[in-house]
Amino acid sequence: MIQPSTHHEGSPRNGEPFIGYIRVSTWQEEKISPELQETAINAWAARTGRHIVGWIVDLDATGRNFKRKIMQGIERVEQRKAVGIAVWKFSRFGRNDLGIAVNLARLEHAGGQLASATEEVDARTAVGRFNRAILFDLAVFESDRAGEQWKETHAHRRGLKLPATGGGRFGYLWHPRRVPDAETPGGFRLQDERYELDHDQAPIVAELYERKLARDGFHQLAHWLNDELMVPTLRGNQWRVNSVQRYLDSGFAAGLLHTHDPDCPCKLGQEHFSSCKEGRMLYIPGAQPPIITLDQWEQYQAHRAEAKNTPPRARKATYTTTGLMRHGNCRGTAVARSGKRGPDGKTIRGYTFVCYEQKFKGKSACPDGLYVRRDEVEAEVLRWLKKEAAEGVDTAPAVPTQRTAPEDPRAHAAKERAYTLAELAKLDAALDRLVTDNAMDPDKYPADTFARVRDQLLGKKGHLVKTLQSLAEVEATPEREQFRSLVVGLVEEWETILPVERNALLRQVLRRMVVHTRKSEQGAQWRVVREFEFHPVWEPDPWAADA
Repeated sequence: MIQPSTHHEGSPRNGEPFIGYIRVSTWQEEKISPELQETAINAWAARTGRHIVGWIVDLDATGRNFKRKIMQGIERVEQRKAVGIAVWKFSRFGRNDLGIAVNLARLEHAGGQLASATEEVDARTAVGRFNRAILFDLAVFESDRAGEQWKETHAHRRGLKLPATGGGRFGYLWHPRRVPDAETPGGFRLQDERYELDHDQAPIVAELYERKLARDGFHQLAHWLNDELMVPTLRGNQWRVNSVQRYLDSGFAAGLLHTHDPDCPCKLGQEHFSSCKEGRMLYIPGAQPPIITLDQWEQYQAHRAEAKNTPPRARKATYTTTGLMRHGNCRGTAVARSGKRGPDGKTIRGYTFVCYEQKFKGKSACPDGLYVRRDEVEAEVLRWLKKEAAEGVDTAPAVPTQRTAPEDPRAHAAKERAYTLAELAKLDAALDRLVTDNAMDPDKYPADTFARVRDQLLGKKGHLVKTLQSLAEVEATPEREQFRSLVVGLVEEWETILPVERNALLRQVLRRMVVHTRKSEQGAQWRVVREFEFHPVWEPDPWAADA
């Protein structure tokens, strides 16, 4: 949004209209205050007889891409509402060769000018354009150099098992590398950077994870911290939903560091800052002592994965099978629907389950549709618990007796993991050889050939990393016997506990309950046949390969 200009003493009203552009860099050492930039631009306008007709302010914006508000300024010049854009230094306009060239060409094609308040360059002359190009090249060089230094710093800190940016973490006491000490030369002394448990905050962190695993929402956790405990963040602010989510998702309290794969080619932190486009974010061991166990962390991750695949309205259970049902024909979620039944026409909430895809998207999304009474569904769940789980756990074979027993999926996954690790080692060795050869003899490979082969190897490596992650999930599949007491207790208390309690227990046992529908023709008539399928957590997910 372009802010209107505020007139300053000595600034002529009838000068050429310029847009003032202020950008505060993401790099710590280049965070030049907006006030300083504005003062310099206003002084330039007064000195040269120009008039600032509006301001564009980009706070914490990188100059390495042009997904920024400066595009609004270029549009204003194209609309003849201003004759140019004024910046504190040319480096504020951008730090990427391609972006600078494209956007500067667009600005000048519209007849606009780019002026620097602190670098007197007349771009109307060949010498001026040459000097401006040098200043832009220096800006790109400084950006690249800073990026390389940060990358080296992050790699060094990863080697020390420390978070990339340092700083305090809730639940911990941070002991930085440099600490003030008036008795030492320079006023600082050095020590080993480390994190120790904060015995006041660590129990709060542990309870946060317990409450989340008990299916409290992030907003409930924020209210608990702010309203009941009145515990602020380390910056003294109130907790927000996204700050609680980021903290729990970081895994720091589990003794882990959440870091980007250094071999990923997506340029996270250089050209974009939101998330890895290749999905190559890693959890690696950190040096900090854990507050929660790895088992709790794995349960939390499974809970988060389940929540992402569950519609928001299904996350807070109303009925026994809320969020667990799927329509097998389209694999869409089955949602509850109220209906009027009985001679009095009384409405019964959640009388049936129907297919979400057909209900909200139409028959083109799911031609067959689904209609099944809730009491029928709950009866099938109880029947499955009794016959297939409660009495049959570890007593009846899972498949008919065969001459050769089928291979345990966990054992198969272990073999596949060993093979994948070997292939990953070969790829790493190939990448090392390729990069070393190119460094020793840059003319050995044509530039495009080197880049193409390197990208192919990196792509294969990314695929193998994802394969390893999926194999780890199979290997971590729990044993059936672990759920025997839970299932038996659920069957015994089925009639006495609330639907929300049944749902919470069922979610620990079932991945999902699938209802398949088909038409059965009987002469000139037909009827809908429903078949129920259950996917327990102690078996590999049959839908995982298609996810």
